[in-house]
Amino acid sequence: MQCVLASLTVKNLCKQRSRFVISRFQNRNIIQLERPSSTYQFTTNDPLPDLRSKIPDYDFIIAGGGLVGTILAVALVKTKRLENKRVLVLETANKTFSKEPWIRETDNEEFNDFSNRVFAISPGSRSILEKFGIWQHVWRFQDVTSLQVWDGMSDANISFNNPDFTAPVSCIVESPVLTYAISKVLEEHQQNIQIEYGSFVKTCNIPTVSNDSEPATVELKDGRSFSTKLLIGADGYGSRVRTAINSQYVSFDYDRTAVVATLQLTEPTENNVAWQRFLPTGGPIALLPLSKSFSSLVWSTTNNKAKELMGMSSDEFVDAVNSAFWETHPRSIVVQRASDLLSSIGMSTKGANMLPPSVGEVQEGSRATFPLGFGHSSYYVNRRCVLIGDAAHRIHPLAGQGLNLGIGDIDTLQRLVDKSVGLGADYGFLSVLQEYETERQRQNLAIQTGVDLLHRLYSTQFPPVVALRTLGLSFVNSSDMLKKFIMSQAAA
Repeated sequence: MQCVLASLTVKNLCKQRSRFVISRFQNRNIIQLERPSSTYQFTTNDPLPDLRSKIPDYDFIIAGGGLVGTILAVALVKTKRLENKRVLVLETANKTFSKEPWIRETDNEEFNDFSNRVFAISPGSRSILEKFGIWQHVWRFQDVTSLQVWDGMSDANISFNNPDFTAPVSCIVESPVLTYAISKVLEEHQQNIQIEYGSFVKTCNIPTVSNDSEPATVELKDGRSFSTKLLIGADGYGSRVRTAINSQYVSFDYDRTAVVATLQLTEPTENNVAWQRFLPTGGPIALLPLSKSFSSLVWSTTNNKAKELMGMSSDEFVDAVNSAFWETHPRSIVVQRASDLLSSIGMSTKGANMLPPSVGEVQEGSRATFPLGFGHSSYYVNRRCVLIGDAAHRIHPLAGQGLNLGIGDIDTLQRLVDKSVGLGADYGFLSVLQEYETERQRQNLAIQTGVDLLHRLYSTQFPPVVALRTLGLSFVNSSDMLKKFIMSQAAA
């Protein structure tokens, strides 16, 4: 959710680091054509049939029918020059879970069936979803008009909002609601998009350098095989398609766990502010608005603390959440002196008189956890194969950027495929796909390294580091011009 804060770090604090990482990937351009062809087999060594003379079964095969995969399918067929292309989506699940519009019996009746899996959609991502006709079917969401972020070790804070507090800086959408919106558009294009549920990929094969006009092929565990002009891996951070192209994958665990839950507030409020507090216990806690009376919790913490939270009774859990937002933590002399220095020059660490709402209940059955980690594929593309979303990059959720990066991948890939078709080029050629890789790695690596730095910066209680981040955050918060610039970057 806190995409603005992440952009602060990305755009202003770690440009040098991201440039270094990016250059390491881009310096390999001299050997791009040496990317290996491969047949990655999960359970068998039997070779695939020779399909070099066969007309591809599909123009596009998307491995992974989650949000990113299905949004891409919509984006392709909603493009004028691609509207007659054939798209196959392979999804391992037997069905997708969506939430249809819920009709209230009275105007005063409050929703109480919120999902615990939510996404923060940036204004730029929202515009992309609108362009492809998806957002028009999103029947429930909550605009966020202000972001309030503060440091639990010093109370240094930063506030982001548009000047009139009306234009949203982001919006919160439940995963099942977004899935429903996508499904409505998919229904309109059933003649071009085929979805195979319960389909497990066994083998992927990409052509060799000398035969790059051949199609890519996919064989399923049930024995069926398909060929395509372009295979798209949208199958998550454990991507089998990524393994098939023999791409190195830089990854590590943060040794942290995110606890999510749906919370009911003690009383209804306007509830259009997103709150995040960095705690000395291992990570940030965030409260994201869902409606006047409900908010979504995302609490990143240590693995042991997460187990403790999951084992609590409902009342104990609610008390722990309220304490995390309100409790005062001991402050070192170094941090206190930094705060005093800021006060002496008129830059107090105490923010505006805005306080987070109090939590009254946790929705039964809504508590869940998921592990946190980092991952990045050294290649996004190979011959007739491309990676998007978490298959290419995995990011810490403290900035709420995961889905937004995936939507950015979709927009870039759709645009470049459309461009190549318009020029009469083969969109499956490596030379065409490398333009997508270059553009997206520049964006994604910058965001990933920035969020990683932000996580590490706020995961320490070392007083000098706390003092420095206090000074930095307070300085940014005091500059309207700098905050406007950050807001414009975060909205992209």
